Amino acid sequence: MANTLPLYIPFLFLGNSSNDTAVEMKVIVMNRKRFMKRMILVLLVVSFVTTNNQVVNANNEGEQALDFTLETSKEQLIKLKSFKGKTLVLNFWTTWCTYCQEEITELNKFYSEKGEDIELMGVNITSSEQSKQAVVQFIENAQIKFLIGMDINGDVSKKYGIIGIPTTFIIDKSGVIKKKIVGPVNATMLHHATSQM
Repeated sequence: MANTLPLYIPFLFLGNSSNDTAVEMKVIVMNRKRFMKRMILVLLVVSFVTTNNQVVNANNEGEQALDFTLETSKEQLIKLKSFKGKTLVLNFWTTWCTYCQEEITELNKFYSEKGEDIELMGVNITSSEQSKQAVVQFIENAQIKFLIGMDINGDVSKKYGIIGIPTTFIIDKSGVIKKKIVGPVNATMLHHATSQM
């Protein structure tokens, strides 16, 4: 009896319509060792989940942008680090997102007006699309002028902790994230954000 720890957990049961009374149950004594093992397991799981979330969402303002390699809509490979030395506007989007569709005109306008030391790249979250071919067709129909990377498995959007679209990152010439914008952007906003680099 010295090795046991009494643990009482109240349970609330709702009866049928004729008997709506609450009943409290007492759970019998639990072995202290079993209790401690379960607590350690819970702490390990919580620790793992917390650590994992910190790694996934490691792209915040002031942090180094995580490198990636994507195939473009024109079937060429592009690496994020190939933009080092230039300011990069990195825009995550999908074809079915209304805000994303509306900002295409503004992104095209910004792309036409930007300086030579600034680049614009869209990342289509292709893992949430009907098909890669449908995205390529959308890009052609919308006359998107700038480079589009295809995130076919959703790995890059997970790396960047994308929870809402569109999401835009402004990355400086040394590869540090200077601004993260969740929601639609326009050419004026992007000119202002990139002029501060």
